[in-house]
Amino acid sequence: MSEKKVQVEIDGATYTLLTDENEEQIRDIADYVSGKIAEVKSNKLSYDRELVLASVNIANDLYNVGNRYKRLKEESSEAMEKFPGLVENYKKSVAHNDELIEKIDQLFEENNELKAENESLNKKIIVNEQSDKTIEKLRAELERLQKEVVSLKSENDQLKGSI
Repeated sequence: MSEKKVQVEIDGATYTLLTDENEEQIRDIADYVSGKIAEVKSNKLSYDRELVLASVNIANDLYNVGNRYKRLKEESSEAMEKFPGLVENYKKSVAHNDELIEKIDQLFEENNELKAENESLNKKIIVNEQSDKTIEKLRAELERLQKEVVSLKSENDQLKGSI
C-alpha cells in the first residue's frame, strides 16, 4: 500500500494528510469533524476548548456506535449460530422441492397417458354402442324374417294341401 496525500479543510484550515484510505472517505471524515466543531462553536469558549468539546462529542458518537455494534452482535449471535443449520435445512428443502417437481412431472405425464387411454376407451365404447344398436337391428330383422319364414311355410303347407 502506498500512502497518498489528501488535502482537506477542517474548520476553515487546510491540512495535508498522508493516508492509504480512499480519498472520498478521508474528505467525508474531514467534513464530519468540521461539522462537529461547528456544533460546539461559541463566543464563550476558546478554540482549544471547542476542539476538546468536539473531540468528546466524536468520542461519544464512536462509543455509541461501538455499543450498538455489541448489541447487534449479541442479538444476532443466535441467528449466526443457527445459520449453518438453516443453510442445511434450506439445501434439504431445495432438494425435496426438486424431488417433488420431478414427481409432479411424472404424475403429469402419467395423467396425460391416462387421458389418452381414456379417450381411446371412450371411442371404443361409442363403437361398441353403435355395434350393439346394429346387433339389435339385426336381431329385430332376424325375428321378422323368422316370422316371415314361418308364415311362408304355413302358406306353403296350405298351398301343398290344396294342390
